[in-house]
Amino acid sequence: MIIKISGHANAGPKGSDLVCASISSIATGALNALDAAYPEDVELSLTEIPDAVIEIKVLQNHQNLQALLRMLYIQIQTLAENQSKYITIKEV
Repeated sequence: MIIKISGHANAGPKGSDLVCASISSIATGALNALDAAYPEDVELSLTEIPDAVIEIKVLQNHQNLQALLRMLYIQIQTLAENQSKYITIKEV
């Protein structure tokens, strides 16, 4: 399973892009938690240029890891409900 977060910049002028800042904060918190709790179970990457792309690759799936990933999903889903013009969740 791979989770990819991309294209979350440019919803507003640089420096006041609250959607980008919100997604980045949610994702950074999740990356930090995953790295601290499950470093052997996930592969994490963040590419800053030209557009921030965050990728989480699940190497070893288990219930506790899924709980943390579910938290990430719920946070982004909640934000998407209020910012649907700028956020789309695709499940493939």
